[in-house]
Amino acid sequence: MNGERPLNPIVRWTFYLLVFSIPFEFPDRSFPIEIPTITATLFLFATLLEPRACYARKPAAFLCFVTYLYLYWVSAAISGQDHLATGLITPDYWSQVLKQFLQIFQGILVLWTGYNLLSSQPLARSTMAVFALACIGRALLPILGIARTARTEWGGGERVTALGQNANNSAMILGAGFIALFALLYGNDRFLSRRRWLAWPGFGLIGLAVIDSASRGGIVALGLGLAVFMLVNARSPWARIRNATVTVFAIGGLVAFTYSNDLMRERFADALEHGAMAGRERIYPALIGMFEERPLFGWGPVNNKYELGIRLDERVRRRRDAHNLVLEVLTANGVVGALPFLLGIALSGLAAWQARRRAHGAFALALFACVMLANMSGNWIASKLLWLMLAYALASATYAYASAPAPARAPPMPRPQPLHGPPLDAPSRRAVVSGAKL
Repeated sequence: MNGERPLNPIVRWTFYLLVFSIPFEFPDRSFPIEIPTITATLFLFATLLEPRACYARKPAAFLCFVTYLYLYWVSAAISGQDHLATGLITPDYWSQVLKQFLQIFQGILVLWTGYNLLSSQPLARSTMAVFALACIGRALLPILGIARTARTEWGGGERVTALGQNANNSAMILGAGFIALFALLYGNDRFLSRRRWLAWPGFGLIGLAVIDSASRGGIVALGLGLAVFMLVNARSPWARIRNATVTVFAIGGLVAFTYSNDLMRERFADALEHGAMAGRERIYPALIGMFEERPLFGWGPVNNKYELGIRLDERVRRRRDAHNLVLEVLTANGVVGALPFLLGIALSGLAAWQARRRAHGAFALALFACVMLANMSGNWIASKLLWLMLAYALASATYAYASAPAPARAPPMPRPQPLHGPPLDAPSRRAVVSGAKL
């Protein structure tokens, strides 16, 4: 990598396949493994062809997440002696713990290998384009009527996704794709600056798909990501004015289309007027109470979900998700397990902040803001997008600094002339200059 020698094409294309597959999760499937999990497995096997390129360096955040994995099993072993909540519902506690561990373990391996591969700026740029293209394709599916999924909400209205996807997860992924497309158009490299006509229809398709999902958290996360990218990415007064104008129009367009969607308008009104957050107003206090009861090692992975279902008196969905990444880790693994995990997140965020002055500008910071805010109303700890986003944040801090605009040339000094009399000839002029220096 880094221009020393070309990357094995199998590694490169399996990595692109993994990135492309992220928007095409297929929950309602006959086989028990997600499509991004399959493509990630293919990619990780392919990395064995290029171990030096894929595993050469280990960022500090990766070591934090490895520590978290160790403490994951410590917490599971402690709570496994008394997993009453899970035992009341199902006998397969350890198989569920193992399945969740493998999903997170694969994500952390994707972070490690992705960090090394994305340290190549050309590969990172093409990866950004692949992900944006995949999100455009995914946004197009419901419009074409292909694998369209519509779930009717209480009170009327439909939340539209595709392939049976969770609407909030779909909005998070597509929002990240929207920001990637913006970075290709308005980033420091401006990959699509001469192909704007290719980008603008994509903005419309992805924006429409995010709004049709009726995900309030997804819309807010997308708005934050756009604001961070467009306002932090500027390097001159004119760029700040241009970016601020584009940001206002982009966010204004999202707000206008959101307001025109009856379901989205009603959901935001319920949240603002009645504090309705799709059950999160009951989930979060229950999780805080669980953490206060077992702050050190938590309730154990998976077991915390069944305990939450019991506390909420769930009759249909006996296992309830935390709907918040931080509360998920705190209740599952306690402070002991959450500290290295949150430290890894913080190191990745710091790298994204440092990267704002480097070759790809504020894209890593905007992507970090969008995905992490979405994880404050959802728990996507097993999502490949989360781990690839962290990998890109860490890698982008290693890029070369963005070139500063060339300084203006100073005007030439005027030649000395006598105060009176005719212009001097060349020998006399040199004598005057020599005398001035003395």
